[in-house]
Amino acid sequence: MKQVMQEHLGNITTKNWKEVKFVPLAAQIVARLSNRVFLGKKLSTSKEWLNVSIMYTVDSQIALQELQMFPPFTRWLVHWFMPSMNRCREHIRTARRIIDPEVAERYKERRNALLSGKTLEKPRDSISWQMDNAGNVPYDFARGQITLGVAAIHTTSAMMSGLLFDLVENPAIIEELRKEIVQVLQEDGGWKKTSLYKMKLLDSCMKESQRLHPVNSFVMIRSPTEDVTLSDGTRLPKNSMIAIPAVYMRDPAIYGPTADQFDGHRFLGLREQTGQENKWQFVTTSPEMFAFGHGMHACPGRFFASNEVKIAIGHLLLSYDWKFDEKLRRPKSLKDSRDVPDPNGGVWCKARNAEVAL
Repeated sequence: MKQVMQEHLGNITTKNWKEVKFVPLAAQIVARLSNRVFLGKKLSTSKEWLNVSIMYTVDSQIALQELQMFPPFTRWLVHWFMPSMNRCREHIRTARRIIDPEVAERYKERRNALLSGKTLEKPRDSISWQMDNAGNVPYDFARGQITLGVAAIHTTSAMMSGLLFDLVENPAIIEELRKEIVQVLQEDGGWKKTSLYKMKLLDSCMKESQRLHPVNSFVMIRSPTEDVTLSDGTRLPKNSMIAIPAVYMRDPAIYGPTADQFDGHRFLGLREQTGQENKWQFVTTSPEMFAFGHGMHACPGRFFASNEVKIAIGHLLLSYDWKFDEKLRRPKSLKDSRDVPDPNGGVWCKARNAEVAL
């Protein structure tokens, strides 16, 4: 986190406000944090890999939208002539050039350890996990790592961007968050996994921001495999497409007259009610809060994303001041079926002296 802030915010001082394009910065932060877990220390700092893991998602989404413009029976041919698909293929080739030598070296180390009878300490990252699970079955490790990036980077960075913008629009709560973060870090002597759980106001702000600005306008998209009749008589035909509109998370019947307003204390207050401590955590899904989906197919990466966002926002709030004004307002979202902030939008940033060592 320190390294990525130094690279991208190193020219920010305590004297003057400077404009920061936060959405691309958030993608860099999440990519760096995610790849540190996925790939280990050595590869996670590769700028070439970071670029591939970010841009593959961008180009694959463009390719998906373009392919949907063609009749299904033509797609097997037209994708060969699409620039977006060609960029995706180039990203995969680059990923293989980076990942395959690392995998080959690790297999070599495993064979040598086996032959010598020594115990090999495996790196604790997703490459080791993929190697363990691949067994003797051929596996495309580069494509596997790219897929992890697709799942991890852009949804989390969009959520982080929306959260920061919500906080900047409600500056009073930033000071409360700083006090909470500083207190927890002082009590725990630095960042620990238990520290993240203790940041309950931050958790509440994250859930509130996600409630108001879910990445997807429709969630839990499904297709019934047979005709289904609901208890109220609604019929869902076989092979039809159904989804839940995310706007339901703004229902005044659930969240009261302030359902359309940001209230960072909303879920903190709900958690303080008897028996409600776990129901309203950021990672908890329910019929009232389903930005991560709900049930057995709820997003499995939400716990990982929660930790990433808390670590990143903690650093960003303690190390920098942020603001909007008449010149720079909250970036508008690029609406199609997704609530993703405009990457060209800016926010004012100025360095500050953190109260604790980060």
